[in-house]
Amino acid sequence: MNALTDHRRPRVQRPAGRLRAWVAMATAVVAIAAGLSAVSVVTEDAPASAATASGFDPGNIISDANFYNANALNAAQVQYFLDQKVPTCRSGSGPACLRNYSQSTRSIAAVAGRCSALGGGTMTGAQIIDSVARACGISQKVLLVLLEKEQGLVTSSAPTAYKYTHATGFACPDTAPCDPAYNGFFAQVYAAGLQFQRYKASPNSWGYQAGRTNTILYNPNAACGTKQVYIQNQATAALYIYTPYVPNQAAMNNLYGTGDSCSAYGNRNFWRMYTDWFGSTTGGNAPTGAITSVATGYQRAVVTGWAVDPDTTDPIRTDFYVDGKGAASTTADVVTPSLADSLGAGNTRHGFSVTITGLSAGAHQVCAWGINAGAGSNAQFQCADFRIEGGSPVGVIDRITTSVDTVSVRGWAIDPDTTAAVAVRVLVDGATKATWTANGAKAGLDAAKPGFGDAHQYSGTLTGFPTGTHQVCVVAVNKAGSGSDATLGCQSVTRQTGSPWLNVDQAVSKSPGTMNIRGWAIDPDTAASIRVDAYVDGVRVKGRVADMAKAGLATTFPGYGANHQFSMSVSGLAPSVPHELCLAAVDAVGGQGATWDCRTVAQPTGDPRTTIEQAKATSIGTLSVSGFSVDPDVVTPVTVSVSVDGRAVGSSVAKATSDSAAAAFPDYGTAHGFTTTIPDVGPGKHSVCVTAKNVGGGKDATTCADVSMLSGSPTLYIDEASSKAPGSITMRGWAIDPDTTDPVRIDTYVDGVGRSSIPANSVKSSLTSVFGTAYGPAHQFAQTLTGFTPGTHQVCTWAINSGPGSNVADCRSVTVR
Repeated sequence: MNALTDHRRPRVQRPAGRLRAWVAMATAVVAIAAGLSAVSVVTEDAPASAATASGFDPGNIISDANFYNANALNAAQVQYFLDQKVPTCRSGSGPACLRNYSQSTRSIAAVAGRCSALGGGTMTGAQIIDSVARACGISQKVLLVLLEKEQGLVTSSAPTAYKYTHATGFACPDTAPCDPAYNGFFAQVYAAGLQFQRYKASPNSWGYQAGRTNTILYNPNAACGTKQVYIQNQATAALYIYTPYVPNQAAMNNLYGTGDSCSAYGNRNFWRMYTDWFGSTTGGNAPTGAITSVATGYQRAVVTGWAVDPDTTDPIRTDFYVDGKGAASTTADVVTPSLADSLGAGNTRHGFSVTITGLSAGAHQVCAWGINAGAGSNAQFQCADFRIEGGSPVGVIDRITTSVDTVSVRGWAIDPDTTAAVAVRVLVDGATKATWTANGAKAGLDAAKPGFGDAHQYSGTLTGFPTGTHQVCVVAVNKAGSGSDATLGCQSVTRQTGSPWLNVDQAVSKSPGTMNIRGWAIDPDTAASIRVDAYVDGVRVKGRVADMAKAGLATTFPGYGANHQFSMSVSGLAPSVPHELCLAAVDAVGGQGATWDCRTVAQPTGDPRTTIEQAKATSIGTLSVSGFSVDPDVVTPVTVSVSVDGRAVGSSVAKATSDSAAAAFPDYGTAHGFTTTIPDVGPGKHSVCVTAKNVGGGKDATTCADVSMLSGSPTLYIDEASSKAPGSITMRGWAIDPDTTDPVRIDTYVDGVGRSSIPANSVKSSLTSVFGTAYGPAHQFAQTLTGFTPGTHQVCTWAINSGPGSNVADCRSVTVR
C-alpha cells in the first residue's frame, strides 16, 4: 500500500444491511446538461493557496455548507477541472484517464430521503460526477477530492482498471477484500453519494456523531492510541464514519508526505487536497453560475443566465468581458423559476439578462464573472462563443398560400448592417413579379434579433396567378455595408384548377324511407358557391346550392371562404331496403364536368325494439305493464301482445304518446307507447312478457320482466255485527290474504275472551268482480255465537296472517237483547 494513501476503512457500527438491495442499480447514471446550446463553454479553474497544517481542525474538517452544496460546480466546470489536472492522457491500451472516460449506464430509481432518480445513458466521467452530486445533494468538489484521495484518479494520466473498479474506496474495509457488488466507476461514485446521505439521514445510528466528543483511532492498529475529538458538524462526522481515523501529529508535521507507522492519511489528505484545489473548506465559496443563452442582433448580444454566491441568498453583481475587455455589469436579480429545484423555491432571484452593444461583425467570446460576497473571491464561472452577423441580408419565408387565382407570401428580412427596412423581390419561375418593403410588424422579432426592432416583416399577394405548378422565390436586396442580395428561400406552389372538390360528411337513413345528407363542395376555379344534386337509385330527387357556412373551410382553403356546405333530407323512399345515393358537384368554371360521389345507404331494418318501463301489481290479483315498442322498418305503431307465465292475456296497438320512445328513437315520433292492465293474477312472483309483432325485415321480438304480486297482511271486512235473537251475536264478513288463495282463519273474541276460530271459506260471488278469479269467491265467513247476557259487548274479529305481514283485527260494539 502506498504510504501517501489513506488506510482502508472498517465500517464503524454499520447497520446490519450492507446496501445489497442497491446492487441491481449500481450501473445507472443521469445526464445533467451543463453546457450551452449553440455556444462553446470555457471555465476557469478556481484560485486556491497551498494548505498549512495549522489550518486543520479535526473537529471541523469541512463545513456542511461546502460538503452538501450540490451546485458547487456544473458538468462543464467539472470537465474543465479534469482537463486542467491532466492536460495529456496516455495513448494505447489501458483505461482512458478520467478526463476522457465514459460509461454506459441504466437508470436508477429514487431512494426516498437520500437520492433522487437517475436516468440511464452513456455519460462522461464529468457528467457522472455532476449527476450523482445533484441527485444525492453532495458537492461536486467533495466527489473530486474523494476520487483523488482514494485512487488518485483525478491527476492520473494512466489510470489502471483497479482504480476505476474501486474509485471511491466504498465497501473496501481494511480487514477484508472489497465487495464486488460495488465494482465500477459509477457504482463507486453513486454508492459514496448515497452513503453520505444515509449518514445524514440517520446521524444517531453511527459510531461518530456531531455535537459530542468522540474517541477516534489514529490507526487500525489500536495500540497506536486514540484522540478525543469534538465533532462540530455532520459533514465532518460523515468523513470519520467513511474513513474512521484522525491524523496524528506525525502526519500533520509532514503535510505533503508521510508520518510514522501510526499515521493515517485519509481525512488529512481530503482536507489538504480540497484546500489546495478549492480554497478554505470552512470559509466562503466563490460564486458560480451559468450562461444559458446568447442571442445576437444588430451590433449587440443579449447574454442570459444566472449567478449565485453560496454564502448569501442576496443577488450578486455579475461582470461581463467580451474578447478580454470589460463590456457590461449587472445585478443578477431576475426571478428564474428553473433555479427552484437546485436553490429552493424561495431563492430564485439570481437570473441575469444583459445587453452588450457596439459589437463588430464576426466571432466573439463573452466571459461572466461572479463578484464575491463575504468570504471567498471573485470567480469567472463561464465563457461562451458567439458571432455577430454582418454582410448579406438574412430572413425567411414564413408562409405561402394560394386561393382562387392568387398567391400570398409572408416572411421577414433584415440586413445585419442596418436597422432600416430592406426591399424584397418576389420571383415566379425566375422572373420578378413584385417588390415589397419589409417594414411590417412581426411580434417577437426584436427579442430573437435584439436591436433590429419588430418592423421587418414583408407580406403581399400576387393576383392573376397562372394555373399549374410554379417556383416562388424571395430575394432580399442588400441595403448597407458589405454583402450582396440574398435568396431567403424558394417554394413550389401549385394553383388548383379543374373539376370541383366534393366531400360527403354524412349520408344516413335515420328512419324508414328517409335519407339525411351533408357535406361540402368547392370549385377550385371560383370562390362562388356551386350546386350539388342528389340522385337516389338513378333518379334526381334533390338539388341545392352549397352555400352554408362550415367552420374551418376558410382556413383549409384560403381565399375561398367558408360558405360551401350543403345539407339535404330525402323522404318517401321504400323502407327496409338499401338505396344507391349519388351526389354530383356541378362544375361552375373550367374543369371537366361534375364530380361524383356514389355510395349505398342502408335503411333501418330488423326486429322490433321493446322496452318494459314498468311492471307492477296495482291491487290484489291485478298487475299493470307499460312501456314502448318500435319496429325500425316503419314509423307507424306496432301490435304488442302480453302474456303472464306463458299465458296470453291480451294484445293492443302501441300507439300511446311516449316521451321515452321519442328520446330513444328521435326520428320515429312519440306514438309508440302501451299500457295493459292484467286481472286474475295469483299471489307470488310471475314472468310478464311483451311480444312486438314484426313488420318488414326481421322477426317478432319478446321482452320479459319479473313482477311480484302484492304481499303482506290480510284484508278484512265486517259486513254485519248484530244481535238477532236474545243472548246471541251474529258476525258476517270476508277476508283475503294476498299471499295465498286459501281461506283465511278467523278468530273471534268477545269481551277479550276467545269464542271461536273458523275459516273464511263461504262463497261470496261479488269478490271475483273485485279481486279477479285468481283468488276465487270462497273467502266469506258467517257465525252466530250464543250465551251472552243482555247489554253491550266488545266483539273483535281477527284475520290470521299467512306469509309476510301480520294478523289484522276489526272490533265492533254489539248490544245483545
